[in-house]
Amino acid sequence: MRGGVVRVLALSGLLAFGGCTPAPNAYMAQYGAAYPAPGGFRVCHGYGCKLKTRITLSEAEWQRVRAAFEPAASSASGERRQIAVAIAVLEAEVGERTGTSAHQRREVNTGDATQLDCIDESVNTWTYLTMLDRDGLIRLHQVASIAHGGSVFRLDMRNTAVIERKTTGTAYAVDPWLVDAGEPPPIFPLTIWLASWPPHIPGGMGGSPEQSGNRI
Repeated sequence: MRGGVVRVLALSGLLAFGGCTPAPNAYMAQYGAAYPAPGGFRVCHGYGCKLKTRITLSEAEWQRVRAAFEPAASSASGERRQIAVAIAVLEAEVGERTGTSAHQRREVNTGDATQLDCIDESVNTWTYLTMLDRDGLIRLHQVASIAHGGSVFRLDMRNTAVIERKTTGTAYAVDPWLVDAGEPPPIFPLTIWLASWPPHIPGGMGGSPEQSGNRI
């Protein structure tokens, strides 16, 4: 009985302080911008998009992002690796302004503005992907809606940004929540991301929570 009480208390705490709920696109409607641009976009932080900061990147900063795509990839897998690098660059540039370059502890947050939960990460990553796409940097994939996985009963609710390969329609999770701040996020089939938590990421598709020291 005691274990059941602890589990309920843990669930209550996570739902209160962490915002990984099963309505990710409702968050997009509330917090995402339809047409984000390097000269002006918003990012979420503090868990559950509690804090929203407007970011303006300089031309030099955006050029560093563009450099990740030079030369243009000749394969879809190569482009996914470029996307991961570009997102890491953007996270670093944004983190200089918001403090979110700090180590991400991935635990209950009681007000630390430098921390990101899976709502913050998925909304921000969708924003970054959309800016890359609008600038013509993503050629072989398209940006899809945010995906949700997990169950309130298993305490593994989660969200992720998603891209789809244009020629096959294969969906890939783009999930910086699995690594620490500023690390290229793993990009791997969404089916694997949905299947189990933590996911079993195939070799060559990015880091893992164990490598980064993050707790799941």
